[in-house]
Amino acid sequence: MNIRPIEKKDNQPLKAIIQAAISEYGNNVPGSPYYDTVLDHLAEHYAHQDRAKYWVAEVDGELVGGAGLGPFTYPETAEFQKLYLSPAARGHHIGHQLEIMAEKAARKYGYKKFYIETFQNYKAARGLYQHVGFKQLDKPLGHEPSHAACNAWYLKNLKRDI
Repeated sequence: MNIRPIEKKDNQPLKAIIQAAISEYGNNVPGSPYYDTVLDHLAEHYAHQDRAKYWVAEVDGELVGGAGLGPFTYPETAEFQKLYLSPAARGHHIGHQLEIMAEKAARKYGYKKFYIETFQNYKAARGLYQHVGFKQLDKPLGHEPSHAACNAWYLKNLKRDI
């Protein structure tokens, strides 16, 4: 497995992985990441944001998914964003590796908290979040959730290096 920063050539294959995964769980509804306009240009989107980054994972040279982080509207908080993997890549700790990279970058960028908006029916992803120390919230953090359709929210305090 190889994890590297996203490049422009990854935009369309990654968009296909993200939208397929969202559809697979029936979450391709208005207000979900399925309709994010940045999916067509993720590499450029992350390259032009301060304190943001996105990585892709490859297995045998094939793109299998990715994840990133970006600033959130709540003070000193980064949002863990768009962790999606192809079905064949799931269950091989790739998501865990991507979360570790994103969390380290969040600390490096000076964020104090790490936030996630997701869906209840993403059972494996929610298990990962809980395993690495995220705590489930009763409601979205702040006033403006990134994705109004999401129905599960998690927060982690970034106190020490991992």
